[in-house]
Amino acid sequence: MHHRLVRFHEFLFAQRHLWPEELIALLLAVLFLAAPVTEAKRFQDRSLYMQSSEPGVTTSYKVSFSYMSPNPVGSLDMQFCIDPIPYHPCVAPPGIDVSDAILTGQTGESSFTILSQTANRIILTRSPTMGISQASSYNFEGIVNPTDNGQAFSIRLKSHASGDASGAQIDFGSVRGQVASGIVIETQVPPMLVFCVAEEVSENCTTTNDNYYVDMGQLNPSTTLTAQSQMAVGTNASGGFAITANGTPLSAGTNVIDGMTTPSASTPGKNQFGINLVANTVPDIGIDPEGTWANAVASPDYGVPDFYKFVPGDVVAFSPNVSLMKKFTVSYIINSSPELRAGIYTTTISYIASGRF
Repeated sequence: MHHRLVRFHEFLFAQRHLWPEELIALLLAVLFLAAPVTEAKRFQDRSLYMQSSEPGVTTSYKVSFSYMSPNPVGSLDMQFCIDPIPYHPCVAPPGIDVSDAILTGQTGESSFTILSQTANRIILTRSPTMGISQASSYNFEGIVNPTDNGQAFSIRLKSHASGDASGAQIDFGSVRGQVASGIVIETQVPPMLVFCVAEEVSENCTTTNDNYYVDMGQLNPSTTLTAQSQMAVGTNASGGFAITANGTPLSAGTNVIDGMTTPSASTPGKNQFGINLVANTVPDIGIDPEGTWANAVASPDYGVPDFYKFVPGDVVAFSPNVSLMKKFTVSYIINSSPELRAGIYTTTISYIASGRF
């Protein structure tokens, strides 16, 4: 029994000295193997901004991150892959094309130029420069987005001391992005032309007095007969509107009171028929156009106070662009000569409004 106890203590003593040595050797082996891995650091604050995420479109990218190692940096490798894991095989996202990309801006660690590029890889280079831990960004124009909007893609990033992305890496990391078709919101403003004519109308055409007949009285060589009607118009047409006056001069059988072919003053004792669209004093009739839209006006030949004209088909009012609701008052005058034959002189004047869409 005594011999057995001695041998057991001898075994424990031998094991007590052996375990720490083996444990130290194991730890040294682990540290030795882990050291090369921990030399490379991950880029921090990584982000990707895509100006357009539409599949297959040509757009601009901004890649941002912060360098972490102070080692000299001579190149930056940017590889476009579906998988962000750096040691996995790189499968290019379908449709990606950075072969024509242009480096248009850079901040932080700068002075880079494009050394080489393929459909899914860009290598930036510069003279190796001691880096500092700072936020940096790189802007590229002319990148063609991937076409598959069903999966994300990655840009694998690595910095190197060499100028051609060879040799050991310094910092590494990835950014992720995904293309997606945008939601299209579309609506339409329908073409609009609002127009009304009567003896009296409201500015917005919601009401009229429904009177379309005027008896101007008995012709007399010494008296000017007058009447008036109103019309309102508005349109969202980009080219505005035009209103034409259409009809024939006053007549009684073969006897005619001709329209005034040029803007002229009212002259009692002379056969005259004319209109204008402004306020007059000779005779006292009419109102200037009403409404806030200053671009809707009477035509020059029909917009001079105390001067009248009537030529069938003439544009009497217009606007060059959008004009919402303007009211015009049309003044009518008739003068007659002593030689005018007796009869009932009538005419019908029609106004046609057209939108220039």
